[in-house]
Amino acid sequence: MALNEIAEILLAAGCGESETEMIVSSIQKGDSQKTEKLIAKCRRKQLDRLHESQACIDRLDYLSYQLRKA
Repeated sequence: MALNEIAEILLAAGCGESETEMIVSSIQKGDSQKTEKLIAKCRRKQLDRLHESQACIDRLDYLSYQLRKA
């Protein structure tokens, strides 16, 4: 897979510019352990965002439920 394609995928997946550059750099250097760690870090960040969004949706659902109940 071409490096520019990898960079596009990382950016589309929500990795930041600097994170993407570090991952691409580690791929170029052949450091697969570092690459995996950096990708896992981006994944955890996205998962945290997902959980935050879910918490917001839960709060809105609760508010809507309380307002219907009143």
